[in-house]
Amino acid sequence: MNEIRIIIDGRESAYNAPSCFDEMRREQLLALCRMNRNGDETDFYAAMSGIDAETWNSIPFEQRYHVKRLFDFAFTRSPEISRQLLPYIEAGGVRMIGFQPNFSNTTWEEFIYADGYMLAGKFRQAAAVLYRPQREDYNGETDRRIPFSIYGTDTRMKLFEDVGEDQLLAFLLCYKSLRKRNLEDKYPNVFARRPRKPKTSPNQQTPAFSWVSVHRDIMGDQFYDEGKFFASNVHVILGRLDRVIREGRRY
Repeated sequence: MNEIRIIIDGRESAYNAPSCFDEMRREQLLALCRMNRNGDETDFYAAMSGIDAETWNSIPFEQRYHVKRLFDFAFTRSPEISRQLLPYIEAGGVRMIGFQPNFSNTTWEEFIYADGYMLAGKFRQAAAVLYRPQREDYNGETDRRIPFSIYGTDTRMKLFEDVGEDQLLAFLLCYKSLRKRNLEDKYPNVFARRPRKPKTSPNQQTPAFSWVSVHRDIMGDQFYDEGKFFASNVHVILGRLDRVIREGRRY
Protein backbone atom coordinates (compact mmCIF):
# COMPACT_ATOMS: atom_id res chain seq x y z
CA MET A 1 0.00 0.00 0.00
CA ASN A 2 1.03 3.60 -0.58
CA GLU A 3 0.68 6.32 2.04
CA ILE A 4 -0.59 9.60 0.65
CA ARG A 5 0.01 12.82 2.54
CA ILE A 6 -1.62 16.01 1.36
CA ILE A 7 -1.52 19.51 2.77
CA ILE A 8 -4.49 21.84 2.32
CA ASP A 9 -4.61 25.23 4.07
CA GLY A 10 -1.72 24.20 6.29
CA ARG A 11 -3.39 20.98 7.48
CA GLU A 12 -1.84 17.61 6.66
CA SER A 13 -3.95 14.49 6.10
CA ALA A 14 -2.79 10.91 5.48
CA TYR A 15 -4.48 8.19 3.41
CA ASN A 16 -3.64 4.60 2.46
CA ALA A 17 -4.05 3.67 -1.20
CA PRO A 18 -3.41 0.55 -3.32
CA SER A 19 -0.09 0.21 -5.15
CA CYS A 20 -1.23 -2.64 -7.45
CA PHE A 21 -4.39 -4.37 -8.62
CA ASP A 22 -4.30 -7.02 -5.90
CA GLU A 23 -4.56 -4.30 -3.25
CA MET A 24 -7.67 -2.78 -4.81
CA ARG A 25 -11.14 -3.16 -3.35
CA ARG A 26 -14.21 -4.04 -5.39
CA GLU A 27 -15.42 -0.42 -5.30
CA GLN A 28 -12.08 0.84 -6.60
CA LEU A 29 -12.09 -1.61 -9.50
CA LEU A 30 -15.61 -0.51 -10.42
CA ALA A 31 -14.53 3.14 -10.24
CA LEU A 32 -11.75 2.36 -12.71
CA CYS A 33 -14.23 0.68 -15.05
CA ARG A 34 -16.63 3.62 -14.84
CA MET A 35 -13.84 6.02 -15.72
CA ASN A 36 -12.90 3.91 -18.73
CA ARG A 37 -16.48 4.30 -19.94
CA ASN A 38 -17.24 7.97 -19.24
CA GLY A 39 -13.82 9.55 -18.74
CA ASP A 40 -14.71 11.09 -15.34
CA GLU A 41 -11.46 11.05 -13.37
CA THR A 42 -12.71 12.56 -10.11
CA ASP A 43 -14.72 9.51 -9.02
CA PHE A 44 -11.80 7.20 -9.85
CA TYR A 45 -9.05 9.11 -8.04
CA ALA A 46 -11.29 9.80 -5.06
CA ALA A 47 -12.11 6.08 -4.75
CA MET A 48 -8.48 5.03 -5.18
CA SER A 49 -7.02 7.54 -2.73
CA GLY A 50 -9.80 7.50 -0.15
CA ILE A 51 -10.09 11.27 -0.49
CA ASP A 52 -13.65 12.50 -0.92
CA ALA A 53 -14.43 14.15 -4.26
CA GLU A 54 -14.84 17.65 -2.83
CA THR A 55 -11.48 17.51 -1.06
CA TRP A 56 -9.83 15.98 -4.14
CA ASN A 57 -10.87 18.91 -6.29
CA SER A 58 -9.44 21.35 -3.75
CA ILE A 59 -5.95 19.78 -3.68
CA PRO A 60 -3.31 22.01 -5.31
CA PHE A 61 -2.42 20.89 -8.83
CA GLU A 62 1.17 19.93 -8.00
CA GLN A 63 0.10 17.63 -5.17
CA ARG A 64 -2.72 16.16 -7.22
CA TYR A 65 -0.32 15.36 -10.07
CA HIS A 66 1.99 13.36 -7.81
CA VAL A 67 -0.94 11.47 -6.30
CA LYS A 68 -2.25 10.57 -9.75
CA ARG A 69 1.12 9.06 -10.71
CA LEU A 70 0.71 6.52 -7.91
CA PHE A 71 -2.15 4.94 -9.84
CA ASP A 72 -0.51 4.64 -13.24
CA PHE A 73 -0.46 0.85 -12.70
CA ALA A 74 -4.24 0.81 -13.19
CA PHE A 75 -3.91 1.72 -16.86
CA THR A 76 -1.87 -1.25 -18.04
CA ARG A 77 -3.42 -3.16 -20.93
CA SER A 78 -2.78 -6.55 -19.31
CA PRO A 79 -3.22 -6.23 -15.54
CA GLU A 80 -1.73 -8.89 -13.29
CA ILE A 81 -4.39 -10.02 -10.84
CA SER A 82 -4.22 -12.95 -8.43
CA ARG A 83 -7.17 -12.10 -6.15
CA GLN A 84 -10.88 -12.20 -6.90
CA LEU A 85 -11.48 -8.45 -7.03
CA LEU A 86 -15.13 -8.89 -8.04
CA PRO A 87 -16.41 -11.38 -5.44
CA TYR A 88 -20.01 -10.70 -6.39
CA ILE A 89 -22.16 -9.07 -9.08
CA GLU A 90 -25.44 -7.30 -8.39
CA ALA A 91 -27.96 -8.51 -10.99
CA GLY A 92 -31.69 -7.88 -10.86
CA GLY A 93 -31.53 -7.12 -7.15
CA VAL A 94 -29.80 -10.43 -6.44
CA ARG A 95 -26.20 -10.79 -5.26
CA MET A 96 -24.48 -13.32 -7.52
CA ILE A 97 -21.40 -14.96 -5.97
CA GLY A 98 -18.34 -15.41 -8.17
CA PHE A 99 -15.77 -18.13 -8.78
CA GLN A 100 -12.57 -18.64 -6.78
CA PRO A 101 -9.57 -16.82 -8.30
CA ASN A 102 -7.63 -20.07 -8.87
CA PHE A 103 -10.73 -21.79 -10.32
CA SER A 104 -10.70 -24.29 -7.46
CA ASN A 105 -14.52 -24.34 -7.43
CA THR A 106 -14.99 -24.33 -11.20
CA THR A 107 -16.07 -27.55 -12.86
CA TRP A 108 -15.12 -28.59 -16.38
CA GLU A 109 -18.73 -28.09 -17.45
CA GLU A 110 -18.78 -24.53 -16.09
CA PHE A 111 -15.50 -23.72 -17.79
CA ILE A 112 -16.36 -24.98 -21.27
CA TYR A 113 -19.61 -23.01 -21.26
CA ALA A 114 -18.20 -19.84 -19.69
CA ASP A 115 -15.05 -19.81 -21.80
CA GLY A 116 -17.05 -20.68 -24.90
CA TYR A 117 -19.25 -17.64 -24.32
CA MET A 118 -16.15 -15.49 -23.73
CA LEU A 119 -14.56 -16.64 -26.99
CA ALA A 120 -17.81 -15.79 -28.78
CA GLY A 121 -17.92 -12.31 -27.25
CA LYS A 122 -21.03 -13.13 -25.17
CA PHE A 123 -19.74 -11.68 -21.91
CA ARG A 124 -23.03 -11.40 -20.02
CA GLN A 125 -23.73 -15.07 -20.67
CA ALA A 126 -20.24 -16.00 -19.46
CA ALA A 127 -20.80 -14.03 -16.26
CA ALA A 128 -24.17 -15.74 -15.77
CA VAL A 129 -22.38 -19.12 -15.82
CA LEU A 130 -19.72 -18.26 -13.24
CA TYR A 131 -21.74 -15.96 -10.96
CA ARG A 132 -24.68 -17.61 -9.17
CA PRO A 133 -26.82 -17.01 -6.05
CA GLN A 134 -25.51 -18.26 -2.72
CA ARG A 135 -26.89 -21.67 -1.75
CA GLU A 136 -29.19 -21.75 1.26
CA ASP A 137 -27.36 -24.65 2.91
CA TYR A 138 -23.89 -23.11 2.59
CA ASN A 139 -21.79 -24.28 5.55
CA GLY A 140 -18.39 -22.81 4.75
CA GLU A 141 -16.97 -26.08 3.43
CA THR A 142 -18.73 -26.32 0.08
CA ASP A 143 -19.01 -24.08 -2.94
CA ARG A 144 -20.83 -20.95 -1.80
CA ARG A 145 -22.79 -20.83 -5.07
CA ILE A 146 -25.80 -22.94 -6.01
CA PRO A 147 -24.80 -25.95 -8.19
CA PHE A 148 -24.29 -25.15 -11.86
CA SER A 149 -26.89 -26.13 -14.43
CA ILE A 150 -26.85 -24.88 -18.01
CA TYR A 151 -30.66 -24.78 -17.87
CA GLY A 152 -30.61 -22.42 -14.88
CA THR A 153 -28.24 -20.16 -16.78
CA ASP A 154 -31.02 -19.11 -19.14
CA THR A 155 -32.95 -17.61 -16.23
CA ARG A 156 -29.90 -15.80 -14.85
CA MET A 157 -29.07 -14.40 -18.26
CA LYS A 158 -32.29 -12.38 -18.12
CA LEU A 159 -31.12 -10.82 -14.85
CA PHE A 160 -27.68 -10.12 -16.28
CA GLU A 161 -29.20 -8.09 -19.13
CA ASP A 162 -29.48 -5.19 -16.66
CA VAL A 163 -25.98 -5.51 -15.19
CA GLY A 164 -24.10 -2.23 -15.57
CA GLU A 165 -21.15 -2.02 -17.92
CA ASP A 166 -18.84 -1.17 -15.02
CA GLN A 167 -19.50 -4.58 -13.43
CA LEU A 168 -19.26 -6.30 -16.80
CA LEU A 169 -15.90 -4.70 -17.58
CA ALA A 170 -14.64 -5.58 -14.10
CA PHE A 171 -15.63 -9.20 -14.75
CA LEU A 172 -13.72 -9.21 -18.04
CA LEU A 173 -10.56 -7.78 -16.46
CA CYS A 174 -10.61 -10.29 -13.61
CA TYR A 175 -11.54 -13.34 -15.66
CA LYS A 176 -8.96 -12.77 -18.39
CA SER A 177 -6.15 -12.08 -15.95
CA LEU A 178 -7.01 -14.99 -13.64
CA ARG A 179 -7.48 -17.32 -16.62
CA LYS A 180 -4.01 -16.48 -17.91
CA ARG A 181 -2.36 -16.77 -14.49
CA ASN A 182 -4.03 -19.96 -13.28
CA LEU A 183 -4.92 -21.84 -16.45
CA GLU A 184 -3.00 -20.67 -19.53
CA ASP A 185 0.37 -20.38 -17.77
CA LYS A 186 -0.16 -23.60 -15.82
CA TYR A 187 -1.16 -25.72 -18.83
CA PRO A 188 0.87 -24.24 -21.70
CA ASN A 189 0.43 -27.22 -24.02
CA VAL A 190 -3.35 -26.89 -23.93
CA PHE A 191 -3.38 -23.15 -24.52
CA ALA A 192 -0.45 -22.98 -26.96
CA ARG A 193 -1.25 -20.91 -30.02
CA ARG A 194 -1.76 -23.18 -32.97
CA PRO A 195 -0.62 -22.00 -36.43
CA ARG A 196 -3.47 -21.39 -38.80
CA LYS A 197 -3.90 -24.00 -41.48
CA PRO A 198 -3.49 -22.62 -45.00
CA LYS A 199 -6.69 -22.48 -47.00
CA THR A 200 -6.83 -24.62 -50.10
CA SER A 201 -9.54 -22.48 -51.68
CA PRO A 202 -10.82 -18.91 -51.23
CA ASN A 203 -14.13 -20.18 -49.87
CA GLN A 204 -12.67 -22.54 -47.27
CA GLN A 205 -13.11 -21.43 -43.67
CA THR A 206 -11.03 -22.47 -40.69
CA PRO A 207 -13.41 -24.05 -38.15
CA ALA A 208 -13.85 -22.03 -34.96
CA PHE A 209 -12.27 -23.39 -31.79
CA SER A 210 -14.74 -25.12 -29.49
CA TRP A 211 -14.22 -26.49 -25.99
CA VAL A 212 -17.25 -28.71 -26.63
CA SER A 213 -15.32 -30.39 -29.45
CA VAL A 214 -12.36 -30.89 -27.11
CA HIS A 215 -14.72 -32.42 -24.57
CA ARG A 216 -16.09 -34.85 -27.15
CA ASP A 217 -12.57 -35.82 -28.21
CA ILE A 218 -11.74 -36.63 -24.59
CA MET A 219 -14.93 -38.62 -24.13
CA GLY A 220 -14.71 -40.69 -27.28
CA ASP A 221 -17.35 -43.39 -26.95
CA GLN A 222 -17.46 -43.23 -23.14
CA PHE A 223 -20.82 -41.47 -22.98
CA TYR A 224 -21.63 -43.15 -19.68
CA ASP A 225 -18.79 -41.16 -18.06
CA GLU A 226 -19.93 -37.78 -19.32
CA GLY A 227 -21.48 -36.72 -16.02
CA LYS A 228 -18.25 -37.53 -14.19
CA PHE A 229 -16.21 -35.53 -16.70
CA PHE A 230 -18.52 -32.53 -16.45
CA ALA A 231 -18.42 -32.61 -12.64
CA SER A 232 -14.61 -32.85 -12.49
CA ASN A 233 -12.65 -29.76 -11.54
CA VAL A 234 -11.32 -27.84 -14.52
CA HIS A 235 -7.74 -28.41 -13.32
CA VAL A 236 -8.21 -32.18 -13.42
CA ILE A 237 -9.24 -32.15 -17.09
CA LEU A 238 -6.73 -29.51 -18.23
CA GLY A 239 -3.95 -31.31 -16.35
CA ARG A 240 -4.80 -34.52 -18.18
CA LEU A 241 -4.94 -32.75 -21.54
CA ASP A 242 -1.64 -30.99 -20.93
CA ARG A 243 0.07 -34.26 -20.05
CA VAL A 244 -1.15 -36.23 -23.03
CA ILE A 245 -0.33 -33.39 -25.44
CA ARG A 246 3.16 -33.14 -23.97
CA GLU A 247 3.66 -36.88 -24.30
CA GLY A 248 2.22 -36.91 -27.81
CA ARG A 249 -0.39 -39.60 -27.17
CA ARG A 250 -4.15 -39.92 -27.36
CA TYR A 251 -6.44 -39.04 -24.46
